[in-house]
Amino acid sequence: MISIKLNHQINFYLTSLLAFFTPIYSKVLPVFIVLLVINWLINPTNIKLSLKNLKSNYVLLASIALYLLYVIGMSYSSNLSFGAKVLETKLSLLILPLIYAAYINLTREKINTYLKLFVYGCITYALICLSYATYAYYKPLYIDLLNGFSFNFGANYFFYSYLSLFFHPSYTAMYSVFALSIIVISIQKKHIIVNLKIVLSIIVLTVFILLLSSKAGWVGLFLLGFYSIIILIIRKKWIQIFYFTIPITILFLVFNVYYTPNVSQRLPQVENIKKAITEKDENNTKVTTSADGNASRIFIWKASYDLFLENFLLGTGTGDSKEKLLEKYLEREMTTEYNNQLNSHNQYLTTSISLGIVGLLIFLFGLLYTFIKALKRQKLIIASFIVLISINFLFESMFETQAGLVFYAFINTMLGCTLLYKRDLRLSMFS
Repeated sequence: MISIKLNHQINFYLTSLLAFFTPIYSKVLPVFIVLLVINWLINPTNIKLSLKNLKSNYVLLASIALYLLYVIGMSYSSNLSFGAKVLETKLSLLILPLIYAAYINLTREKINTYLKLFVYGCITYALICLSYATYAYYKPLYIDLLNGFSFNFGANYFFYSYLSLFFHPSYTAMYSVFALSIIVISIQKKHIIVNLKIVLSIIVLTVFILLLSSKAGWVGLFLLGFYSIIILIIRKKWIQIFYFTIPITILFLVFNVYYTPNVSQRLPQVENIKKAITEKDENNTKVTTSADGNASRIFIWKASYDLFLENFLLGTGTGDSKEKLLEKYLEREMTTEYNNQLNSHNQYLTTSISLGIVGLLIFLFGLLYTFIKALKRQKLIIASFIVLISINFLFESMFETQAGLVFYAFINTMLGCTLLYKRDLRLSMFS
């Protein structure tokens, strides 16, 4: 057993590493989490303290309750091996709230440091990706080791999945938008002073989000911009509105229309979406599948919703959700979606399929309770996190990947520890 002071110091340093590396490289995160668990268990009083503090913290309790439902879902699953993998992937929903419930006061004291390190991590990752894209752009000749062909992606190195080295672009954009919202809200609340480094950070993150070409990222950036414009209008900062909107509009047009050859692939094709909605083409022939990503999502959402209604109360079970969804694809003749083994691309539907309406309600409670409390206490960083994560849940099954699950579990836990704390979050960057 070690001293409480040392125990807290270890928790602080490990949490700092987790905050910095979450938006940079997910493969090192399990190491930090395991060390956090060991540090938590090494002092037996921590377990009692966690159980005591959890009683009054509904944000952390909702996360734990959701995980326990996944455990219960194993009892009516036939595919136990897949279910075990699901439980392993989602373990952070249980572990992180349990750990940090013992360190609530420490987390409240250090939350601004953790947020700052997360922002630094996002900026670092953006610079790494943009630097590599620049290098690759000016070193255009590569040889395909399998086929011996040379190829040159040109400006595509600055676009979508070619730009984001270690994560799916949707997750990278989500991290970056949240980091940008932390900076913008801190400026709005006058917690940080605008200087050259702050301006450069905003420019780097904004350019990076635009180039990532994630639709959810664009939506998040638009909402953050809309919020900023409203604040400027209230404060009658007319010149600042001009300086704010014009550059971003120009950057979007330049980076995503002129310089990026494949931008059309990221914009919704109205005709394909119409076919997916009506399930008929222009010749009135039945359409059941699509190679277009946006149209395919609509087919997937329809199939997922049908599967949810068929297993309304408790869902299909933790281990059988993927298998049942693939069977639904076959039943609906969705060959492209079946061949690619696609998930629901919507966390609300994914949770509903696995755990039924009970799981969905607990999931929604965690989001709505946090959002409402954050608004009442004017903790806009927390509210912005819930809005951002809720938008991304519409387009991705985030809990199916470590990159999405750990980000949600970690940030939600950190912010959940501070939600009922009277003092507001105060970010002091580059001071």
